[in-house]
Amino acid sequence: MDKYRVPNDEFYMKIALRLAKKGLGFVNPNPPVGAVIVKYGNIIGKGYHSRFGALHAEREALLDAKKRGFDVSGATMYVTLEPCDHYGKTPPCTDAIIESGIKRVVISARDPNPVSGDGIKKLMKNGIEVMVGVLENEAKEIAKFFFKYVTTDLPYVTLKYASTLDGKIADKIGNSKWITQELRREVHKLRDIHKAILVGAETVLKDNPMLNVRLPKRKFKNPDVVVLDENGRILKKVISDIDKFELFNPDYHRRVIIFSSNQYQNVELPGNVKVKTPASLSVENILKELAKEGIDSVLIEGGASVFSQFLPYADEIYGFYATKIFGKGKSIFEHLDVPVKESEIPFEIQKVKIAKNRKELMVVMRRCSQELFNTYAKDTLMVRG
Repeated sequence: MDKYRVPNDEFYMKIALRLAKKGLGFVNPNPPVGAVIVKYGNIIGKGYHSRFGALHAEREALLDAKKRGFDVSGATMYVTLEPCDHYGKTPPCTDAIIESGIKRVVISARDPNPVSGDGIKKLMKNGIEVMVGVLENEAKEIAKFFFKYVTTDLPYVTLKYASTLDGKIADKIGNSKWITQELRREVHKLRDIHKAILVGAETVLKDNPMLNVRLPKRKFKNPDVVVLDENGRILKKVISDIDKFELFNPDYHRRVIIFSSNQYQNVELPGNVKVKTPASLSVENILKELAKEGIDSVLIEGGASVFSQFLPYADEIYGFYATKIFGKGKSIFEHLDVPVKESEIPFEIQKVKIAKNRKELMVVMRRCSQELFNTYAKDTLMVRG
């Protein structure tokens, strides 16, 4: 394997990384990947994985070069993830690279999915010079959902809440909408890239939320919605008046997955709605079931009971705060009872964004330890919607 970088390797890889980001929200549970082909210092082909089931980035870049009339033989390809070497929805990208005559491949990160095969080894066996590790951390960040999903068989879990300065997510009578306003766009960006949004039944029944993506002048795909409905309240109250609930709006073109401990026989539901009644409604079991459904990432949006139960499993936390005070009301994690000396959670602040109105801020926290919380009895937690 080539150990020497060309001075412009990082320059071209940054372009490939920008291309990879275009696939976020469309390729799940596949990884977002970008590719750039360079010859004599000129970019002659670009591509990215645009949607699940479509051509991979490498083949898109080769096709782009061909359409533009360029000969790629002897060129260098920059790709953000190791090219696959297996037959899936598309043929192996390694074969296309070898057949094209490309002589050097620069890769950001190795593919952790054993199903993908050993693309690096095959390229080298066919006389192609390979360089690995250029902007590796950046590539793994873009594909973090994929890396978690294929290495643990669990989705990446992001917890998001909007709170007043005194830590309230709702007032004393349960009103919670529009705590933050200017930063709401950031929430829709999160929805845009996640495969699913998860809420409790109480949120659906009280707020009738749309739980969709609203980003003007931007291509997006609405995520699936997962509802935790332990006692079957959704099915009891909604089924007779389903058209009034945004959750089942067919215009959003998404799946709705309801977890319930109740069996509902002879109930007609829209084709995009699935009711799952696993033997256990523990948080860990819910996440395993979601992974089986091809959900590589889930955005937890509420409410307090759900936040408390999923906190031990969160990979990332987005806290939105407004300069408002409720006094009495519902707290973010009011269902947890943790001693002061054990209250520090293993998360580090990664980013703080202040709104232009100077009255709202977003705090992004990332797990700094892969170990789950020992202070919470995670195995006994049951989902309550």
